[in-house]
Amino acid sequence: MKPKKRTIPYDLLIKLVSVAKGLVFHSIEENFSDQNELASPYPTALLCNHVSEADVVSLSMVYPRLNPKIKMIIPAREDILKPGFLQKEFRAKGIIKWIFQFIDATKIIPILLRYIGAVPIKRPFRDNARELVKSGELREKVDSEWTELVANIRRGRNLFMFPEGTYNHDGFLNQIKRGAFYIKSKIDSLHFNSFTLTYDHLSYQKTKLYIKYGKPFQIDSELTAEQVTRLVGEKLGKNYTITLGNLTSYVLLKFGKETKIKKQQLVELLLKLKKQIESTFPEITVASELKKESFHIQLESIFEKLKKFKLIDWEEETIETKEILYHIPKSLHNLKKSNIVMYHRNQLTAHLTHLEEVWNGIFTNQGVFHETN
Repeated sequence: MKPKKRTIPYDLLIKLVSVAKGLVFHSIEENFSDQNELASPYPTALLCNHVSEADVVSLSMVYPRLNPKIKMIIPAREDILKPGFLQKEFRAKGIIKWIFQFIDATKIIPILLRYIGAVPIKRPFRDNARELVKSGELREKVDSEWTELVANIRRGRNLFMFPEGTYNHDGFLNQIKRGAFYIKSKIDSLHFNSFTLTYDHLSYQKTKLYIKYGKPFQIDSELTAEQVTRLVGEKLGKNYTITLGNLTSYVLLKFGKETKIKKQQLVELLLKLKKQIESTFPEITVASELKKESFHIQLESIFEKLKKFKLIDWEEETIETKEILYHIPKSLHNLKKSNIVMYHRNQLTAHLTHLEEVWNGIFTNQGVFHETN
C-alpha cells in the first residue's frame, strides 16, 4: 500500500493544535540526533513517553519534523473521543467551565482528532474495562483495537504510539507494554524511531518542554516480548534531557535534611556537574540553560516554588533543605504535587549511574563544600 501523504487541510489542522503551545508551555527546546529531522519512512512506528494531556500539543510540534510527512494513526484514550470530555476531565469553574461546555457541545474535538488519525483504545481498569473483564470480553476488545491499528498502518499511515500506555505521574518512565512487540509481529517490515519529552515544571512560571529526537532503529524478529520492551525503555529513558529543574532536584536530594548551602555554591556545583557530564558522557542531552552558565533567574524561580511547597527555606543567598523534602509519599500517583523535587529527579533514572559517577568524582577530588547544621 502507498503511504498517505500529507494534505493541506491535514497540515493546517495540526498547525491549529500547535497554536495551543503558547497557553501550555513557556517555550519548547528541540534537540536532534540526526539532521534536524525525525526519520519516518513508511511504515514507521514513532514511540514516545507519555507525560500528560499536554502531549497532544507536543505531538503537533513533532509532526513538522517528520521526514517524510505521512498521515498518522494515533491510539487515544477512549474518553477523549466521547462527548463532554473537557468538562469531565478538567472540572473547570467560572467562565472556563462555560467555554469548555461550549466546545464540548460542538463535538469539534472528537471530529478533529478522528480526522488527524486518533482511534479509541481501552485502558485496562479504566474507562468501562472493569465491566469487560467481568463479562470476559476485554481480551477480544483489545485484540480488535490492535487489529484496527495494524489495518490503518497497512492502508498507508504511520503510527504514533505511547508504549507506556498511561501517564507517568511520578516522573519515572512507566513499565513499557507489549504494543511495539505486537505491531512488529504483524508487520515485519516496520521501522522504528523515538522521541522523548522532558517537562521542566520548576524553572519558569509555565512548563518548559524539551524534545529529544532519536535515531531510527530496528527490532529483530527473533527478540522476545521482554527483550523488545527493554529495548524500547532504553531508547526512551536515555533521551531524557538534563534540565536545570531536574539537575537541581538531583543535587538537593543528595544533601541531608537541614543542609544549608549558599546560592553561589549551588550554582558552582551545578556547573561542575554539567561540565563533567558533557565531557564524560556527551551522548546525554543537556538543556540550553545549563550550557549558557547564566541561570540565576531560573534558579530563583525554582527556589520560590520549593519554598512555597515548604520543601526548602530560602533567605537572601542561603538555601536550607527541610526534612519533608526527603519523605517518600505513600502514593506516587501524583508525585508532581506531593513532592515535585522527587518527581523531577525521577526523570533522570536512566542517567543515574552516570550522574553518580560524576558526583563521586567531584567530591573525591575536591571534597564536600556544602555547610550542614
